[in-house]
Amino acid sequence: MAVLGKPKSVTCTCYELGHTWTPSCLRASTDVLVEVLKQALKIYGTLYTVAGILKKRDLRYFKEKLLREIAQSVLFLTTNGTLFISFFCIWRKLAGFYSSYCTFLCGIPACAMSVSVERSDRRGLLAIYMANVATETAYRMVLSRGWIKPVKHGEVLLFSIASAIYLYFFRKGHLAEQTKGALSFLVGKDELPITEREERPNHRRHGNALISRLSESSTFQRINKSLQTTPKHFLCQHSHGCVHYVTKSFIKMFGLGYLVQGGVKLLGALPRIYRNPSAVWHAIKHQDNFKLGAFLGCFSAIFKIVNCLLRWLRNKDSEVHGLLAGFLAGWSMLWYKSSTIALYTAYKLAEVLYFKGISKGLLPYIRCADIIIYSISTAFVFHVAVFEPHNLRPAYWNFLLKVTGNKFGTMNRRLLVPLYKDAARIAPDFWPDYDMRYTSLTKDSLLRRS
Repeated sequence: MAVLGKPKSVTCTCYELGHTWTPSCLRASTDVLVEVLKQALKIYGTLYTVAGILKKRDLRYFKEKLLREIAQSVLFLTTNGTLFISFFCIWRKLAGFYSSYCTFLCGIPACAMSVSVERSDRRGLLAIYMANVATETAYRMVLSRGWIKPVKHGEVLLFSIASAIYLYFFRKGHLAEQTKGALSFLVGKDELPITEREERPNHRRHGNALISRLSESSTFQRINKSLQTTPKHFLCQHSHGCVHYVTKSFIKMFGLGYLVQGGVKLLGALPRIYRNPSAVWHAIKHQDNFKLGAFLGCFSAIFKIVNCLLRWLRNKDSEVHGLLAGFLAGWSMLWYKSSTIALYTAYKLAEVLYFKGISKGLLPYIRCADIIIYSISTAFVFHVAVFEPHNLRPAYWNFLLKVTGNKFGTMNRRLLVPLYKDAARIAPDFWPDYDMRYTSLTKDSLLRRS
C-alpha cells in the first residue's frame, strides 16, 4: 500500500480532496457516471462491433446479441467508476477522516458489485488483466522506494519460463482447445501429438494477386523447391525439409506481426493524415512494426529449430523437448519487450496450472475467484491512482484520466502528503479552484499547517 508503518489520517472533506470540481457529492457521482458512460459506449461499441466482424458473426448476432453485450459491459464499467467515488464520499461521512488504506477498502465493494453485472465469460479475462496491472504497479512501487533493484530483462525471463511450461503441455497435448488453438496458430500443429492433430482441408486462397504472382515466379519456385528438398529427420512430422519448415514459419509470423502492428500504427495516424499526409508512410515503416514481426517470427522459428535439432542430436522425440524449445523461443521477446505480455502469459499459465490441480484433487475450487481477484486487484490499482499515480503504468493512468473526463487528475493530492510524501509528485503545483463558500482551505493555510 502507499504507507507501511504507523497509521495516519487526514481530516479534509471529500470535496477538498476528491471531487474538487463540485462541492456536491451527488453531483460529483453524476458527473463521473456521465463521463464513464460516454467513454464506455465508445470503447465497447467499437470493440464488440469490430470483434463481431473479425469473427464473421452472422446477422442474427448483430440483431439479437450485440446490443445486449455492449449494454452489459457499459453498465459494468459505468457502475465501477460511479460506485468508487460514491463510496469515497460515504467513507468520509461515516469515518470523518481519510487514512492510508481507505481508498483500497472503498474500492473492494465497488469493484465486486460492478464486475458482478458483467457477463460471466468476461470476468476471468478482466480478473487476469487487472491482476496483471496490479502486479506491475506493485513492482513499480517497490522500485521507486529502492527496496529492490530492477532485474535486467526480467520480463523476458518471466515470459521464457512461462513459454517453456506452456509449450511442454502443448507437446503433450494437455491444453484446453482455445489455448491449444492459439499456440497452434503461432508455432503450427506439427509438434502436437499425432492423436491431437486434426487434418483440415487445404483451401486455396483467392483474391491476393500479389502473393499469387510471387508464388508463380520462377525464382520463388526455385528457392522454395531447394528448401523443400533439404534433409528431414524421420521423426519430424512436417511435410518437407527442416530448413523449409523453419523458414516458412519465420516468414509467415514475421509478416503477420509487421502487418498487425502496422495496422495499429496506421489507425492511430488517421486523425493526422489530413494535416500531415506523410504520417501514413511513417506509420508503415515504424520500427515497432519490425520489432513485433521479429518477435513473432523468431519465437516460432526458434521453437521449431530446437525441436528439429534435438531430434537430429538425440535420434528420438520427446515432449521434454518442448521445455527447452519454449524457453529459448521466449527470449525472442528481446525484440519486443513487454511486461504486459509477460505478466499476462504468466497469469494465464497460473490459471491453467490451478485448474489442472483442481482436476487432480490437489487444489480446492474457489467459487467467485474471478470476482475476488478482480475486486482486490482493481481496488489496489485505484488506491495507487489516488496516492501515487506516478507509479501506475502510464497507459493505464491515461486510460483512467480519459474514462473519467480527467476527474482523477483534479484530486488535491497535496493533502495526502502527510500520508505519503510523494503523493503530489505527478502535479506538485496543482491547486483546485475551490468554491470558498464550502471550504476555508487555501494554499497558505496548508503551508502554515505543514
